[in-house]
Amino acid sequence: MILSAEVENVDTVLFWIAETGTGTWGERTLIGYDIDGRDGWSIEWDFGDRIFHDHIVFQALGSDGSTQAMESINVHSDVETDEE
Repeated sequence: MILSAEVENVDTVLFWIAETGTGTWGERTLIGYDIDGRDGWSIEWDFGDRIFHDHIVFQALGSDGSTQAMESINVHSDVETDEE
């Protein structure tokens, strides 16, 4: 993950999901976190049958308590419709 190179002494990475659009950051949901980067920064997340039109945000926190970096990816479900 690129974030670990941007933030020195990363000790926690938070994984958030936020709806697309403006002003949605305050309504984000924490979906997991990782405090052991020795094997890379990752989580397992059972999202069920959720349909996505969201941002997944990775927030790296430095051990100095004030350093952080964020990156995000956009996630969209490929929804099939029944056409007769």
